[in-house]
Amino acid sequence: MPGWLKGALLLGLSFAAGVVLGAGYERHHGRGHGSMGMDPHEVLEHFSRELQLDSAQVDQVRAILVRRQSAVDSAWHSMQPHISATLDSTLREVLGVLHPDQAQKYRKMIGEMHPHALR
Repeated sequence: MPGWLKGALLLGLSFAAGVVLGAGYERHHGRGHGSMGMDPHEVLEHFSRELQLDSAQVDQVRAILVRRQSAVDSAWHSMQPHISATLDSTLREVLGVLHPDQAQKYRKMIGEMHPHALR
């Protein structure tokens, strides 16, 4: 696999992880940058529906989410400034290689996912 493709995949995975973590943190702490992400209750409902969890599994997964939430919050709080800066510079760098018509569509697409990005 070419090095640039590995780099692009790593960047994509990092972006996705940042979005998921950031959305959960923002949603949990009420700072909202839009309605992206899921809170622990929504995650549990999604897991329950998609995985067809029985009631005992729902209770166990709920306990895990509750027990681990403070660690997730703490990790996100310490990583959030760096992730936000990295995502912002990534979005701006991509914007720099687009033609004007593509840039307009890109700004709209990013604005829907991240309302405060690229401002």
